[in-house]
Amino acid sequence: MVALLFEGMVLKSKVDVAEAASRKLTVGRPNVMNRQRFLERVEQILDSKSFTNDGPFVRELEQSVCTLFAVKHCIAVANATLGLEITLSALNVTGEVIVPSFTFVATAHAIRRIGAEPVFCDISKLSYSLDVSMVEAAITERTTAIVAVNLYGGLADLERLADIANKYKLHLIYDSAHSLGTKWKGNWTGSLGDAEVFSLHGTKFINGFEGGLITTNNDELAKRCALLRNFCFTGYDQVSDIGTNAKLSEIHAAMALTNFECMDEIIAKNKTNYSWYKRYLPDQAKLLSFDEKIESNYQYVVVILPDAASRDAIQEHLLHNDIFVRKYFYPGIHQFECYRQEGLVLPVTEDIAARVLCFPTGQEITEEDVKHICVLMTQALESMRLIQSV
Repeated sequence: MVALLFEGMVLKSKVDVAEAASRKLTVGRPNVMNRQRFLERVEQILDSKSFTNDGPFVRELEQSVCTLFAVKHCIAVANATLGLEITLSALNVTGEVIVPSFTFVATAHAIRRIGAEPVFCDISKLSYSLDVSMVEAAITERTTAIVAVNLYGGLADLERLADIANKYKLHLIYDSAHSLGTKWKGNWTGSLGDAEVFSLHGTKFINGFEGGLITTNNDELAKRCALLRNFCFTGYDQVSDIGTNAKLSEIHAAMALTNFECMDEIIAKNKTNYSWYKRYLPDQAKLLSFDEKIESNYQYVVVILPDAASRDAIQEHLLHNDIFVRKYFYPGIHQFECYRQEGLVLPVTEDIAARVLCFPTGQEITEEDVKHICVLMTQALESMRLIQSV
């Protein structure tokens, strides 16, 4: 019935995601910054014939991250999922690991793939990160670690999580895939917990086409992670343990380095986009805000709608108008078949997952684009109101 009120348009019930992702107004459209500088680095790679295996651009990237974030060690890896797996393995995590369900499924997959069991915990109504008041209650004698997620360019409750981890002698790892370039009390993150894992995926704040970063101040952990990413080779023909191939190539490192050089520009543009959405969003839409101690990278424009019906109507209407928005994250991981547990209910996770939408942002978005998106949202909400009044 909603479709009948959109000026006679028939809305698409299914949209090819690959097709939608090629359009201009999409969530996660990659930022392409200094193309010339990147191509200069590509020429150097081609001339050097050093394409992988801890090449000079990978080492430069790792050192640059250490310097920028004031952290002792950075280990560049092929992607953040492998980064989490390697970190958990290097810490010998076993048993149960407390983790939010409101995150990308890779967070839980990494725990399962190293042989541990994710224990899903609900989220805070304010930050959408782990509800710390529930974390302590979830700890058992089998718990060995907490994997907290720094979500949407924001941060979890860092101080209380650190207190709990210290109290129960648990490892604390941060999935910071969304929060590269976010500051806490004026300082870059990178030294949180035992380690942080960042993403360099093409859709992320700083992209290397693909890739990830592990940062830590723990010397032994860094050494172990570096071994694990390269099959655990300890010499030319010596292998000490079971590792994997998680090396980052030179071409990925070159892209990441180039985008790091434009980090301030990217943050400034993201923040401007966020301010436009704040100005033009309809009153029924709630824009995610951040604690005053957090200086976000504003990578995501996260909106909570009044209910699932209005969220779905808005998404459908926007998709029909070639604007790709995402229910990011929906559903909670605990509702996927491979993780479903009888009787497990996470009310805040399920409520937010039913009402959340992430909107296009990035270097190519204009104020007129944002206005257009918000007008379309208003159309969808008004159409729903008219239907309900019939």
